[in-house]
Amino acid sequence: MSEKDIKLMNARKEALLNLRKAPSQFSILFHLLSTGKTLTIKELSKDLDLTPKAAERAVSKLFEKGLIQRNLFREGAYSCDSKQILLTLFLAISDLQELLETQSKSSKKTASS
Repeated sequence: MSEKDIKLMNARKEALLNLRKAPSQFSILFHLLSTGKTLTIKELSKDLDLTPKAAERAVSKLFEKGLIQRNLFREGAYSCDSKQILLTLFLAISDLQELLETQSKSSKKTASS
């Protein structure tokens, strides 16, 4: 994996971990992942009971963050690459495990002193 790929994945990881703060973005990403479909903004707004403008803004933000992609074969439609999301989650879990191990070693050193 190149350094550029790692930087992109780290940026995607941060964006993914902060999605809870953006409910519309979270809903749209979850919906695209769970359905596995390619959907337009109109379809997303209808499925998720969002205004078309709210869906458009959320889709735009998700696209900027690299969490969803435009579909090449269906104009105005978006999809989510579940493999990329899974890789990003593995990176987040790996980072968390490393942090916990570091904290555990640090607390053991403090306790033995």
